[in-house]
Amino acid sequence: MDVDENLTGVGWTGLMTAYSRAHESLREDRMFNDPLAAAVVAAANRVGSVTGPRLPRLGPAINDEASSLWNLFSFYFAHRTVFYDSRLLNAIDAGCRQIVLLGAGFDGRAFRLGLPEDAIIFEIDQASVLAFKERVVLRHSLIPHCSRVPLWVDLREEIAGPLVAGGFRPERQTVWIAEGLLMYFTRAEADRLLDRVSALSTTGSRFISEYFTRQWKYEDVNYELLDDRDRVVWDLLKWEFPNNPVLQEPGDWLASHGWQVRTCTTVGEFGRSAGREVPPEFATSDGADIWLFDGAKGG
Repeated sequence: MDVDENLTGVGWTGLMTAYSRAHESLREDRMFNDPLAAAVVAAANRVGSVTGPRLPRLGPAINDEASSLWNLFSFYFAHRTVFYDSRLLNAIDAGCRQIVLLGAGFDGRAFRLGLPEDAIIFEIDQASVLAFKERVVLRHSLIPHCSRVPLWVDLREEIAGPLVAGGFRPERQTVWIAEGLLMYFTRAEADRLLDRVSALSTTGSRFISEYFTRQWKYEDVNYELLDDRDRVVWDLLKWEFPNNPVLQEPGDWLASHGWQVRTCTTVGEFGRSAGREVPPEFATSDGADIWLFDGAKGG
């Protein structure tokens, strides 16, 4: 598989996530509806719009159930979306009104969750991703339910200056969302990011994220049984995510930075509780998985 300029230019894993959300939005038993995701898929395919029952293929993403690897990815992306949604809304109910998306990608929560008008979302990502996203938002006349501030920031560098310049207020309780992000980082980079988040967080702030329970291996996805296209995708992912960012369980890692874990599960556990058919890679208790968790900043 050749990863075309659409995928490499604006973050191909972000496009995979958008594709999964667009696919989920077409299901009769959908867990959410994300109009931005469908618009992103259309733009990446250079068409005006996409409609059901099937989406056009986008790189490794295909919704004809022919690819066991994509079925795994799609299940993961859709269920983690629901987890993040639920934890964000829980924080909103508790009074948080300031939200920071660390590596926002094509996140559509400002448009689809009905967030309070007095909330503000800071969307941090690389310039190419946010520029692509803004073109899609304008082309489809998507209106956010709350204030939305895109910020072009390198998350491996200092984040405080750009955030404060954009209107961020450290004294306000904040929900930090690091969705599909930490796997790009080494342990040292993950620790530095959480240190920076902690320095900007008042008591009661929330941090929602994920990382691997252990590094995934070729045998975890039955690599030998994959077709050539899916093998290229898996090889690319192994190159993108060379390290497991954190070796501790989420509660221990959060505690080492002054946070208390509130909810901790895995994609497999969360998916089983949702009642959907679980891909075999997530169906065993001793296989590789992905932690899903949120924590609260202590006093």
